[in-house]
Parts: sequence; structure tokens; C-alpha cells
Amino acid sequence: MSGPVARGRQLERTALSWQRTALSASVVALFLLREGLTRGAVLIACAGLCVVALAMLAAVAARTGRPACRRPLVLAGAALVAAAGILTVAQVLAGP
Repeated sequence: MSGPVARGRQLERTALSWQRTALSASVVALFLLREGLTRGAVLIACAGLCVVALAMLAAVAARTGRPACRRPLVLAGAALVAAAGILTVAQVLAGP
């Protein structure tokens, strides 16, 4: 299948994948924030805030129609994932 029909479906699939990313990032953010706030783990709570920002970026990317507009969002999302990972590892190494 080629032509405009295939291209339209491709954009729809991409938007749906961004929506799934936003939903899963929201769930992870809730778990991280709850864990950080109940245990007093500041770094875990900060990691949760990074994932909240990632969820918001994914929601914006899902609504953006042009792929060229998504590239900066993908780079920002990668930076947020890296920051959340570094904060989580730092909290684990720091101990309770």
C-alpha cells in the first residue's frame, strides 16, 4: 500500500504511539512521586517530576501533526529520561 492512504495511516499510528507513551509515562510518574513523597526520597520525587515533564512532552508530540516539529520534543524527552535515570541511580546509591 502506497500513496496518501498509507501516509495518513503512518501519521495516525505515530500519534497513537505518542499517546501510549504519554499514558505510560504518567503512570510511572505517579509511582515515582508517591514513592518519593512517602519515603522522603527527594531524588526519586525529582525523577518523578522529570517523568511528568516527559508525559507532557509526549502529549504535545501526539497532537503535533508534522514530524519535523517532533524532533526537538524527542531530544528533550531523551534528556528527561536520562535525568530521571541518573536521579534514581543517585538515590539508590545514597541509600535510604
